[in-house]
Amino acid sequence: MQFLYEAMTGDGRTVHENLEAASHREAAETLRGKGLYIMRLEETHAAPRRAAADRAKLGGRGAKTSDLVIFTRQMKMLLESGSAVVPALVAIEQQLAKPAFRAIVRQIREHVEQGGSLSEAFGQRPDIFKPVFCSMVAAGEATGTLSEAFARLAQLAQQQQQVRRQLVGAMIYPLVLLLLTSGLAGVLFGFVIPRFRQLFESLNMTMPFATQVMFEISDKLRAYWPVGLGGVIGLGVAGYLMFRSRHVREKLDVLVLRAPVVGRLIARVIMARVLRVWAAMLRSHVPLLETIEYSKAAVTNAALLRLVNQVQESVSSGGRVGRVLGDSPLVEPVVASAISTGEENGRLGEAVEFVSSWMDDDNSQLISAAARLAEPALLAFMGLIVAAAAMALFIPLFDIAAG
Repeated sequence: MQFLYEAMTGDGRTVHENLEAASHREAAETLRGKGLYIMRLEETHAAPRRAAADRAKLGGRGAKTSDLVIFTRQMKMLLESGSAVVPALVAIEQQLAKPAFRAIVRQIREHVEQGGSLSEAFGQRPDIFKPVFCSMVAAGEATGTLSEAFARLAQLAQQQQQVRRQLVGAMIYPLVLLLLTSGLAGVLFGFVIPRFRQLFESLNMTMPFATQVMFEISDKLRAYWPVGLGGVIGLGVAGYLMFRSRHVREKLDVLVLRAPVVGRLIARVIMARVLRVWAAMLRSHVPLLETIEYSKAAVTNAALLRLVNQVQESVSSGGRVGRVLGDSPLVEPVVASAISTGEENGRLGEAVEFVSSWMDDDNSQLISAAARLAEPALLAFMGLIVAAAAMALFIPLFDIAAG
């Protein structure tokens, strides 16, 4: 039988090769006999089918970010208290209330009980446990610091969850205000203004220019709102199809980063996410090149992904991380300088960890400030709509009262 494996050597290097063995157990024993720590071991022709069967059996993904945060924190606590891996997995499995995730933990526990490594067990569920996760666990197994690896994984998952909550929380109130503004405009132009028009026409009044404009807008919106709605939906679909094009997406990513305030914030949030991954993996003794490769999964912007690729190319040819970051306009000079200093002193992991923590705190303040700026702008916009409608409707009423 032919097996494809990914393993880590004792000095932290990652090995990707094929192996011929009679069974899965024999392949695992052969690799462990060579001093390798298995991250992934799959029969080549059965791997895709097995992964699909596992997902179907366990009901799809079966885990959210919050589940992984709780799992990593529990593993950290149990391992630090002196528990072995299997008893720790048993304890976590017994107290999980979510059936899908409990089945996943049971699958991992059974694999370890059969003699497999923990990183190999995680590697069999790549839909849940990403390469960063498996690589850090494998490094912890190789260096005897598994509890520290889970501590860093818990911190990494918790920071990512916190940033996501901050972004969602900052967007909720402006979105609510936007919906309220749209609803208010719909009520004004669809129901209120037409009633006033009937009143003024019954009185045979000469309408001021502002009032006539408001009535025309109301008539057009009431007559053509299906066309407008269809146009909005059509633009949305066209935008989605265009965004699927790599060329268009790259152009949009560059334009987004050039946007005032928002562009800088997006670049900082993504860069902080990349540096958090770097810090966690480097502090877990994962090699730098492998760290950079796995961190690409945290990059959602094409321009920043090119930057990470440039860093990887520089390091692979003997260059410096800080020099590439310092040459990029997407990275602040103070961030690049701090990383360069840590790199020169042989403390790159500590420097990246410090910078990522500093950027997280600073980004939190920027997100809050952006939300505070958006709220009064939307409130002012809502006020302008109401004020314009009120002025257009009340001026003829004042004329009636004066007459």
